[in-house]
Amino acid sequence: MRIGQVSKLYGISTDNLYYYINYGLLVPQKPKGQYNFDRQTLKDLELILELREMKFSLKEIHMILSLYRVSSLAAQKDIEDLKEVYRRKIQEFNSDIAETEKNIRSLESKIKHLDALLPGKKSPVGLPLRMLDLLCCPICRKSFVIENASMNSRYIFEGRLTCECGYKAHIKDGILITPNRNTDVYDTPDLERKMYKDLPSSLISLFQNSYNWMTEKLSHMDLSQKVVIETYINAWFFMHNHQQYLDPSGRYIVVDKYPEMLFMYKKLMEQQGFDLDILFIADSSTCLPLKDRCIDLNIDYFAVNEHNFYHNSFLYDELAPYMKDNAKMLGTYFYFADGKKSMADLLREYPTCSPDNFSLTYFLSHMKGMITDQEDCGFTTSSGSNIGFSFHHEGERMYLRSYLAENKKAQK
Repeated sequence: MRIGQVSKLYGISTDNLYYYINYGLLVPQKPKGQYNFDRQTLKDLELILELREMKFSLKEIHMILSLYRVSSLAAQKDIEDLKEVYRRKIQEFNSDIAETEKNIRSLESKIKHLDALLPGKKSPVGLPLRMLDLLCCPICRKSFVIENASMNSRYIFEGRLTCECGYKAHIKDGILITPNRNTDVYDTPDLERKMYKDLPSSLISLFQNSYNWMTEKLSHMDLSQKVVIETYINAWFFMHNHQQYLDPSGRYIVVDKYPEMLFMYKKLMEQQGFDLDILFIADSSTCLPLKDRCIDLNIDYFAVNEHNFYHNSFLYDELAPYMKDNAKMLGTYFYFADGKKSMADLLREYPTCSPDNFSLTYFLSHMKGMITDQEDCGFTTSSGSNIGFSFHHEGERMYLRSYLAENKKAQK
């Protein structure tokens, strides 16, 4: 039987058959330059395929075939040798069974742990009453009047905030929604978190480097009774998966232009059970209903970059009225080193984007005299097919610069 016929009959590629021949497992005759598989060679092939299914290595199979070929198992010692080979394989299988059963138990335990993380029935969470003294009208800076409030002793769930100047906002599902609705046509809320799911593993590791740098700095801060803010969470969001590093006595503010994004993250953060007081504000501007000089720490994870997708101004200049003297700024800035093609595509995708976005020179010039510590956490030359970095050209370096800064502009 020719090698092509054998391949079809046994469902094995000719490449594998040639490999077995060259290895010495199969020894077909070769009259007239073509291999001919006789009955014994086909029998050897059937044994090879059977042993391969039982996870025997090619070296082990070669040894077994050699025992058959040397004496056809006529010698008692050859039979005992072959029995010993099979016993050792049985021991391997028994060891594998024990290891498999151990792994199954471990995985079942992990599944139970994940089941425990699934949201159970939780008490509703709203706008914390502790946050009310941080709020004021962004137009005339006066206090709000609260109307038609649905609340308990800790939270407001529904209601209206009004000011005598005519400014109005409302609370829905525990989220403060201002009149500054999003009108941008170049962005959509990432409710399925595709920007996270589509990240290549190498970029996730790069993110983790910057997370580690930021959490190490955060661990040395006294956040007791402090007010912490994070904005532009539709892009990337640091606080939601680092709540364990936040002081329960602190007050936390999360801002985004999409109410639906805030609602999604509000649910995710509640499920983690850290019981922090968090004020969620839906506002597409930086004219926030917050009192002057109320922020102790701003957390920026891509927020400075995200702001420049839609504005030519620098984010910290916009937030300056809300920052206390000596307020801290902890974040990670993304920048290109010679990213001409990436920036050209970015400006085409987002016509509102500042040409200074992703520029380290631009960032450092605005942070001059304020940065107390900084570090490049690495770079990537490929962001994969991620929608968040669709403009990133393969080969151009995108760096993550993590930084710690102190507000000094207010002191001048």
